[in-house]
Amino acid sequence: MLADGAKVGRWQPVSSGRHAFGLDARSSEPGELTRALCGVVVRTDELQRVADEIDWIREPTCMDCWRELADRAR
Repeated sequence: MLADGAKVGRWQPVSSGRHAFGLDARSSEPGELTRALCGVVVRTDELQRVADEIDWIREPTCMDCWRELADRAR
């Protein structure tokens, strides 16, 4: 849990990098749109799939998500 009480559901590699998403993002219906902490919008289908190991290696960590988490933790 972050300092503001928000919960981060998980980091997930998606087509635009490895982003942080809230808990509610994974429980959305397939095909809906959801927003990463940095503001990137992706389809929930991408969050609900199991990422391959290579996806974790290939996709770079979103530094905007990283900074957002760091700022919230203060």
